[in-house]
Amino acid sequence: MNLQARRVGHWARISLGVIRLVNGSLALFAPDVLGRRLGVQTATSPGLGYALRLFGVRTVLLGVSLLRAGDDPHDPVVREALLVHPADAAAAVVVLKRGELPLAGARVAVAASAINVVLAVLANLLTRRGRAA
Repeated sequence: MNLQARRVGHWARISLGVIRLVNGSLALFAPDVLGRRLGVQTATSPGLGYALRLFGVRTVLLGVSLLRAGDDPHDPVVREALLVHPADAAAAVVVLKRGELPLAGARVAVAASAINVVLAVLANLLTRRGRAA
């Protein structure tokens, strides 16, 4: 179980890093693509492209940091994922409840954020459990 827990934690961290890298790169370099996934058009809202690019920078940095972190559960990047991803999920739920995105786009945001929360929890708990034994 110890080795299996470490493997699951390892792959959860890697998966979370890759997801962050892909989504961040889309937001940074192709905000129109990410906007369409969320059901919004950056062409009709010029400030939205800027906001998505800012989100992209942050997200790329988080992804790279997670990929470089290693499986040490005491690494601040792995531990901070437990704060960052639930906060992102809460923001997505607020957007859904307030109708700030089209319903389909808000659901995509909530689902993506929920997956990231699960991966962050697995990366933390399972690497910690794997090291403790």
